[in-house]
Amino acid sequence: GGIRYSLLVNEDEVVALAALMTYKCALMDVPFGGAKGGVKIDRKKYSEGELERITRRYTFELFRKNFIGPGLDVPAPDFGTGPREMAWIADTYIQLSNGDIDGLGCVTGKPVAQGGVRGRNEATGLGVFFGIREACAVEDDMKPLGLTTGIAGKRVVVQGLGNVGYHAAKFLQEGGAVLVGLAESEGAIHSAKGLDLAAVMAHRKATGKIT
Repeated sequence: GGIRYSLLVNEDEVVALAALMTYKCALMDVPFGGAKGGVKIDRKKYSEGELERITRRYTFELFRKNFIGPGLDVPAPDFGTGPREMAWIADTYIQLSNGDIDGLGCVTGKPVAQGGVRGRNEATGLGVFFGIREACAVEDDMKPLGLTTGIAGKRVVVQGLGNVGYHAAKFLQEGGAVLVGLAESEGAIHSAKGLDLAAVMAHRKATGKIT
């Protein structure tokens, strides 16, 4: 299950998310129990060096309590974490486990150059797209809403343009949906004619915001 860095992290949320991970693994017949983790920080207030020390210390505590390992619990990226943090976790675990031959399997979402899997970065957003696509394909559900089946022409609003939100928006737009609204922590934008996701992301990269 994923590890998130957020001020919204609390024990009740982690327990609930761990339960959902357990159900997902069971439904898909994936041989993991399901877990979740979190660190209650605002990552924007910490330097890269501080985030690395926090991540490595968190991994040390997981290892010390026997909460992490290829056959035990395999953490993953979540809100506020990504390939960089997963690489730190893997490196720390390998050091602590005395070169366990399966050590890199202690975490998913690593950079490809450090044992990661191609396609992992966009996998969650792609999963969101597939779920919406299948839901929109059911005529008995679409008809009462006054909608036709299919993604094409559907108006979509996406909240959050992190890894999951961005890729979900990208695949929805490529599937013919119209992105009429995008929301992020700094504000939201709307256009009835549709927003160009690539242009929005370029603007955000240049200015630090979507507004």
